[in-house]
Amino acid sequence: MTQSWLGIDIGGTSTRFQIMDSDRQWQGFDKIATRSWATADDALSTLAGLIQAAVAKQNIHGVMLGLPGILSRDRRQVLSLPFIQALDHQPIAQLLSEKIGIPVAMDKDVNHLMLWDLMELPQLPDNAVGIYPGTGLGNSLWLNGQFYHGHHGSSGELGHIPLLHSASAAAPLPCPCGNHGCVETVTSGHWLSNWAQQHVPDTAMAQLFSRHHAHPDLQAFVQRLAQVIAIEINILDPEYLILGGGVLGMNAFPLSSLREQIIRHLRPPATRDGLKIIFSKATDYTGCRGACYAAERHFRRAL
Repeated sequence: MTQSWLGIDIGGTSTRFQIMDSDRQWQGFDKIATRSWATADDALSTLAGLIQAAVAKQNIHGVMLGLPGILSRDRRQVLSLPFIQALDHQPIAQLLSEKIGIPVAMDKDVNHLMLWDLMELPQLPDNAVGIYPGTGLGNSLWLNGQFYHGHHGSSGELGHIPLLHSASAAAPLPCPCGNHGCVETVTSGHWLSNWAQQHVPDTAMAQLFSRHHAHPDLQAFVQRLAQVIAIEINILDPEYLILGGGVLGMNAFPLSSLREQIIRHLRPPATRDGLKIIFSKATDYTGCRGACYAAERHFRRAL
């Protein structure tokens, strides 16, 4: 019997829907503004209505949500979702399942991006790290053949390790997590956007590196990002490092320089010589299609 799954990628800006059947054929892609439902008086019921509309003509066996925040270790509770506070501190999967009559599961959105990229490899590795700089610094850990969630569910928060600051350095910047001086504040698209507004306000963000790649501030940005990535690789020593995200997808982003600087900071000889670095070929579909793969793995295992 053919089965089908719905993958939903919920971002701060857009929400994407994709259906995949058990033959891995894609159907029913849709994309809407997240605020169109997240700002409703009853955001959860509005989202449930959108899901019901998406599956109305399909026999869907499970729904997988990708969320840009912190989830409990058992993936049943949203702990912190700064960009969509309407879903904070709720058992979202259970509540949605009760509303739509279909099993629902959820995970961090970056794990679905990572799963898509892992499925593009010749075979699934035992150990891999995914780092996806966007508005924040997305980080996914695939260890011993599965995603690692950590004891509390909040593993992979690479963007929230503290920066070391000298007395002569600028004051640590505030982070959306509530702390000050997290590396995400100076290694993300948010920092790039603020820098562009202050220094080159007439340049479109997509053209920032194509027009200003030689600026010392942007070169320092790439260096900081490489150092942060190398920290995690030196700790975990994975087989693969997968790099993606909106920042790295910007026109003329210096990928070769980033790669060289990461390697320069790796512990020789084994990690430096053996690490396989892959640049993700992400598209508008990647997150929700990765969610479909995750749904297939989750719900077939649950049978």
